[in-house]
Amino acid sequence: MDEHVMNRRRVLVGAGAAGAVAIGGVASASSASASDNEGSALAGSWIVKRKDDPPGDPTEVSTVLSFAGGNVMISHDIAPAGPPFTGTWARRSGSGFKATFWTGQAGGGPTMPGVTVRVRAWGSVHHGRISGTYDFAVFDPSGTKVDSGTGSFSGRRIDA
Repeated sequence: MDEHVMNRRRVLVGAGAAGAVAIGGVASASSASASDNEGSALAGSWIVKRKDDPPGDPTEVSTVLSFAGGNVMISHDIAPAGPPFTGTWARRSGSGFKATFWTGQAGGGPTMPGVTVRVRAWGSVHHGRISGTYDFAVFDPSGTKVDSGTGSFSGRRIDA
């Protein structure tokens, strides 16, 4: 491999992977959006700490998770910063939810395609706190999975 191939840490931190669930722009749900989500306690934005399970990167990452009307999901790592992920979410029984979101990362040059990262998260909201687990997969430009892992997250709602 040459210097243009990224190592796992750079891909995951640079792509904001597992962020579950990962997050720069913050989308918030308006009152109309909340009604679209049947008054879901999940609608809005949350600041969470996420961490990959071993043998993944042990760095704790601050991430903003946003759940908007139309089941739109945005995740963006903010410390350290990474690109936004976008996708969808759905309610599960009780206070639970599941989400799937994606991001891409530029390659090493204009003719070198980068990787794509998919995150799937499962969690719940209890007493103003959000928590859950996630798995992630990194795909090369041909669609072949080249890395994967799991992790967990927890945090609180962001007040306007």
